Amino acid sequence: MAPHYVFLAFSLILLILAAGCTDSSTDTPVPALSTLPVPHGTVLPDQILQGFGEVSGFGIPGGTIDTITFTVGLVDSHDSVDMEQLVIVYADAIRTETLSPVDGYYGDTPRGFWSIIRVENEVGSPNNRLDNEERFVIRINPTAPLVPRQMITIDVKPPAGRSLAIRRVAPPTILADNILSPL
Repeated sequence: MAPHYVFLAFSLILLILAAGCTDSSTDTPVPALSTLPVPHGTVLPDQILQGFGEVSGFGIPGGTIDTITFTVGLVDSHDSVDMEQLVIVYADAIRTETLSPVDGYYGDTPRGFWSIIRVENEVGSPNNRLDNEERFVIRINPTAPLVPRQMITIDVKPPAGRSLAIRRVAPPTILADNILSPL
């Protein structure tokens, strides 16, 4: 009977050693989506848009945030992007909605729409193309307002390439002008 115990003990030791050696992984982790303004954020492969500056929300003090404003530009020296082909999707814990551009792409932003507020560092004659060094300031107005501490995602999808995902959370107390914090 003693040989069986020795064989059993030896087998258990081999199994323990094998389990310790085969548990590690050499896979490269998938990079997380970053929504921080560059140079603080990470640009993913095939991403052509990046966020700049703060994401702000205009609201009713002590109430809710109605409109959200953010700035986008091109990654490095990428080819220009036709802003008329942009798709913007807004999501919170309850709903997901594709926002429509306002007529003419500039102007007041009613509920369920997005618009271009202004173009910074405009190159050439005014148009709806995002070129290198230009930054488009975009305002969205979701159909439902943000409440305090609500988490949101704004997905800005150009006609080609990976979309820019902006993830933010509303402040605990809503003021007239609010900075939405990164997650």
